Amino acid sequence: MEFTYSQVESLNETETYVYNYVVKNTKKVLNESIRELANNTHVSTATVMRFCKKMGCEGFTELKYRLKEIEEVQETDQEEKNDFYDYIEYIKSKEYLDSIKKTADIIKRSDLFVMLGFGIHSDFANHAARSFCRSGYYCYAIDNDCYPVVEVAEKQNPVIVIVYEKSQEKNLFEIMHQYKSCHYTIIMIANENIGVLSNLCDDVIYVSKGDVRMGQVVSSVPFLYAIERIIYELTK
Repeated sequence: MEFTYSQVESLNETETYVYNYVVKNTKKVLNESIRELANNTHVSTATVMRFCKKMGCEGFTELKYRLKEIEEVQETDQEEKNDFYDYIEYIKSKEYLDSIKKTADIIKRSDLFVMLGFGIHSDFANHAARSFCRSGYYCYAIDNDCYPVVEVAEKQNPVIVIVYEKSQEKNLFEIMHQYKSCHYTIIMIANENIGVLSNLCDDVIYVSKGDVRMGQVVSSVPFLYAIERIIYELTK
């Protein structure tokens, strides 16, 4: 629960003792009885009851229930923040930055540049291809498995960047095999271990260590940032 200005303003001196204690020791209060709270704040149980009523609660039990609700919300918020904090630390790592730079170097040397994404990543593949085009590196997107492999001369350097999608793993393996047989350099971007597919890749960019979530929402930021970071390396 959140205390309002008008509620706190209505407290007398002894009730303010209770307020300060509750704010500073919320988790402890959740496990205390009304008498223990009164003893710890050096006031009577009647004062604690008046405090509860001024905070909009019928009694001490309701106060603890509402305190628990807000505590759970704060813990969830902290977990979500930690998810992004871990991601931010990861993208500063040498492992991540080296894989980005390697990919940028491969693209710079390429004669043909393709971006492939199936399923939930089909729109992302199109977005990424447009972003590369705007930065001066022509790229076309493949968003389904009906496209034929564009064959190139033996001395050319074609490259394909593939967005990993676990549900498409078998399909991706077959397609990667086709591109590998046509001498394409294969780069995979993923947010989870790609297993046996790594054997067909020349580089793998792990955009994060698993899903980055905000509550029930899985963020696309790691994939988007990886593309933006590659473009930065290409154009700096």
